[in-house]
Amino acid sequence: MVARDKLNNRMAEEKSRVYGAVWVSPKFGVLSLRKDWKAAKPPGIFWGGDRLPVRHVRPAPPIHYARISGYYSEGGDVHFVLPLSELEDIDVDEEGGVYLAGDFNGWQKAVGKEEWRLREADQTLAEELRDGGAPPHEKRAGDDGNGVNGPYLTLTVPRKTAKAWKDRQFKFVTGKERWIDVPHDAPNEVADDQGNRNYAYYPKRTGHHEFYFETPLPFNIASDKFLVVVIGRDEETVQMRPGPFLKELSTDLPLGAVCSESETVFRLFAPLAHGVSLYLYKDAVDGPGKPLAMHLRDSVVWETTVPGNRHGWFYHYKVHGHAVEAFTYFDPGFRVLDPYAKSIVGPSGPGIVVDEATLPRVKKSFKPPPWHELVVMEAHVRDLAAHAPVDMEDAERSGFRGLARWVRDSGSYLRGLGINAVELQPVQAYDSAEFAEYAWGYMPINYFSPAPQYCSTGAGTGVFEEFADLVAAFHEAGIAVIIDVVYNHTGEPNHFQYIDRNYYFLLDQHGHYLNYSGCGNTFDCTTPMVRRLIIDSLLFFIERFDVDGFRFDLGELLGRDTLVEIEEAVKAVKPSTILVAEPWSFRGHIVDQLRETGIASWNDGYREFLKEYVRGEGGAEGLFYFMTGSRDNFRFPAQTVNYVESHDDRCWIDEITEHESGSGDHPTANDRRRTHLMVSILFLSAGIPMIHQGIDMLKSKGGKRNTYQDGVTNALHYGRMREFPSTHDYLRAWIAFRLGEGRRLLCLHDTPNPEYFASSRKENALAFLINADGSKGGDRLLFAVNPAFHSVSLPLPEPGVTPREQIADAERFDPGGLRTARIPVDPDGRIHLPPLSCALWRA
Repeated sequence: MVARDKLNNRMAEEKSRVYGAVWVSPKFGVLSLRKDWKAAKPPGIFWGGDRLPVRHVRPAPPIHYARISGYYSEGGDVHFVLPLSELEDIDVDEEGGVYLAGDFNGWQKAVGKEEWRLREADQTLAEELRDGGAPPHEKRAGDDGNGVNGPYLTLTVPRKTAKAWKDRQFKFVTGKERWIDVPHDAPNEVADDQGNRNYAYYPKRTGHHEFYFETPLPFNIASDKFLVVVIGRDEETVQMRPGPFLKELSTDLPLGAVCSESETVFRLFAPLAHGVSLYLYKDAVDGPGKPLAMHLRDSVVWETTVPGNRHGWFYHYKVHGHAVEAFTYFDPGFRVLDPYAKSIVGPSGPGIVVDEATLPRVKKSFKPPPWHELVVMEAHVRDLAAHAPVDMEDAERSGFRGLARWVRDSGSYLRGLGINAVELQPVQAYDSAEFAEYAWGYMPINYFSPAPQYCSTGAGTGVFEEFADLVAAFHEAGIAVIIDVVYNHTGEPNHFQYIDRNYYFLLDQHGHYLNYSGCGNTFDCTTPMVRRLIIDSLLFFIERFDVDGFRFDLGELLGRDTLVEIEEAVKAVKPSTILVAEPWSFRGHIVDQLRETGIASWNDGYREFLKEYVRGEGGAEGLFYFMTGSRDNFRFPAQTVNYVESHDDRCWIDEITEHESGSGDHPTANDRRRTHLMVSILFLSAGIPMIHQGIDMLKSKGGKRNTYQDGVTNALHYGRMREFPSTHDYLRAWIAFRLGEGRRLLCLHDTPNPEYFASSRKENALAFLINADGSKGGDRLLFAVNPAFHSVSLPLPEPGVTPREQIADAERFDPGGLRTARIPVDPDGRIHLPPLSCALWRA
């Protein structure tokens, strides 16, 4: 039956002469046919069930199609077109140009061949593109006044040549073989056998198949959103779909529930809705009474005002609208949680009205350490508190209150380690309905409310006090608070899709979710109201709780431009704010694009290399590169967050263990020694060192890769410190050294001269000299490491360097100097390293 249905659909498409219709502004649309229109008069276009004639029908200029499809035809030529706005921050000259690639020219083989290189449009073509125009009020991101989404790179190919291509898929690629993504709304997007998204060239659809027209009613008032298209004796019905202009709509009005002494105003941004009802009730158990109708305030915001300050009341919305194929998801029966609710009862709502005047305010803002002096631990609220050796109630162990007690305790684990920053896994409200259920929190539901799952008193405004107290506890201990935030997707229930699925999410041309997050949906972080939601909620956590920084999960999906806008907004309020991106996603990697920003990035290259190196699989040259700050990717040292383990995937000891089972629960002597080599390298590397909870006690997950719902496995058992006290103390000593005596030479604010570091190499072993050029005075540090199972002798990095005093090896760290079993250095300047060893000298 499924195969027959697909065949019937395909046959229907082949008979259809209409491809689709989209809104391109609040009152204008574009009709697309399946083939170029050659008749002198346009087809008959009528509006809705009353068949009202639409107005101002005229052919759309070919560039309207080309700007997202990559080509159009004129006369005997095909013009392949790439708007420069699609390149974002890519420097075309630095990338070695942009080329047209396809099976017809060998794909990558086209790179470097001038006949396939795109050029900026010449004057004649530029005027043609610029004069193509657009209907009144149409706007698309990237339009700079030089034409619709211009200026452009173009390449002209004879139409006969293009028509003769056997495989007509194509794509644009830079001289450095960086492939340019196909726009998600491209009508000619196709996927090859490997799932790569490409353009397709259709000789019969070349930009002369589209018509602009004016609709009788604006898009958010019209009840009928379909056209009747008459071509000869045939007529077809086609629904109007939201167009790119929708993504540009915005408002500056305060959103959510806004309280004053005499009234409470409720506002919801829902541009495609036809109606919104507010349900407001004092008792969450009894539930809602009669709906209160909201009115359209500025064509995109629905508003109603209720007498009295309704602080503590409960509320939700119901949003009404007309379905447009898969692009909208209106359900008048679904209780929608306000995205701007400051507190919530649970994942399904309702929201709780919060008078922000009642919330705690920061009296004196904490000043975190400078970025280049940070030592960060990534941790989970419940993992830290679950087995903390402090008397507390079970409800406290589950969240903010219990962790605050543990941080303040004289035996506090975090304070004892000596870290000065903690990076908490998500603390914003997430989708676990059962509050006792363990989760990492990467399925967010609301971005303003601290997670009620971590509140000892359950849902309610008490969560504000408990989270504020936790942040204060960290600050009392001199520890900055960075929180992991997830703005790339949303959890279930997906309230945003019931408000405006098309606005908030990336959809393909058929209205299906693009799943670059791996979690079922992907937020469209280019839209102004998604950006505003992100910034407003970040500022809420800064201004209300004095949070010191944020780590952006799958930051590639936010994109460089959004991250830069975030940086400007939050640093205007708190200049010391720490910003860290996970610079990848299932779509791509943007670490190079963040180079010119003030945003740090997790360094996945460092992570993978160090695992290889301590097992003898990585070279000394690679180690020198990563220890000196990964200069190819980062502009200054504190842009790289160096780490070997995070919450994701298997933990460090399970990755490097000699046990074939992949479990490091009972580490071998070599597992332990390799861990010590890693610790010494990590804390001597230029950049921000980050460790994960429990790595100092060789915490194992038993070889498990994904423990996102496994609280038993993830929780820290502090007795393990007593099993491996030397590893715990070894890591503590390195932290103390980096933040103490070694601070001036190791915590680098600016990128030093290349001569600041020097090295010598033998096989995989490395001797590494810090402050080799003397730019920071006469003190130097000499480090040597050998990951092999045999001894290695290697020369000193520079002639005349004298190791003065050895203070560390692979088992010990003594700032007063090691007195016995020191690593020998010959008078002729050769270091003799035993197997699996390292050493640190003052030099």
